[in-house]
Amino acid sequence: MPRGLRGVILNFVSNAAGSKIKYILIFSLAVLSALTACTNIQTALVRPVAPRPAVVVFRAEPSKMERGTATRLHWEVTGAESIILDHGIGRVEGSGSIEISPSDITAYNLTAVNSGGTVVSSVIINVTPPVVKPASLPPAPPPSVDRTPSNVPASSLPKLKDNEAYVFYQGAVMVGADNHYIVLRNSPVAKNPAWADLKAFLKADQTDRQAYVTGKFTCGDFAELLHNDAEAAGIRAAIVAIELKPAGLAEGVIYHSLNAFETTDHGLMYIDDTSSAQGYYADREVNVVVGGDYAAVSIFPQPGQMQNWPSMGKIEAVDVFQW
Repeated sequence: MPRGLRGVILNFVSNAAGSKIKYILIFSLAVLSALTACTNIQTALVRPVAPRPAVVVFRAEPSKMERGTATRLHWEVTGAESIILDHGIGRVEGSGSIEISPSDITAYNLTAVNSGGTVVSSVIINVTPPVVKPASLPPAPPPSVDRTPSNVPASSLPKLKDNEAYVFYQGAVMVGADNHYIVLRNSPVAKNPAWADLKAFLKADQTDRQAYVTGKFTCGDFAELLHNDAEAAGIRAAIVAIELKPAGLAEGVIYHSLNAFETTDHGLMYIDDTSSAQGYYADREVNVVVGGDYAAVSIFPQPGQMQNWPSMGKIEAVDVFQW
């Protein structure tokens, strides 16, 4: 009941002369108060309340991904005044999609708001480590050293410096893949290294970064380059040429070249630096024994590169071993 009307009635009741009239007025006042209260209650009950937003779709396709790849979030929301995606995405429209690329397992939350309330929906993205694919193996080296007589008498070869030497095999001078004469450049101050010093040199040396190119740069060239780099670094080195019999080869052999180092603490070490067509870390240790398998072990294995390499074949003979 309005305060003004209630005051007027109460004032009238207090001034009324007869008790009967007072009782009638007091009853009327009670009825009016009850009616007013009911009216207010009825008004509150019929006031409409807005429904909360509805998240129709919120998903990731795919929900499982490999680290470094991407997935997409898709959503559709109705009845929302505001829609927000977390992880820095921010406010979005009622429907849409977005590409994401989390690096680890992540929960993405969608928050939809209107006057009726707030709705939160979540989706989890499972992230797996990338699959490491094995590096391709270098091709089985073709004959990279010409073993046929060069028909060039030693006396007719270009004269070399005092610290340089040709490499001969059965009277023929060894040549590289492009038919240049292989020349060893020896340092008078080169010494036998400790194994740790040899590994440090191999890790820094760039010979194995060269690409294997048939007819241009193959195993003999790798062996020549590594020998000369080592001698220039003060490390005594040898070049080695062997014959291999791969499994499945019916007739003949293949020829291969590598290097040898006499270490002060590990004895004689054979190192193969022949790389692949792509060129990559290829420093490998090999046990060279006639009749044994030519199976190399990576000294500095890289991600995706095998530690133990498959055999290139049986070692039939060691043809050249020259410091």
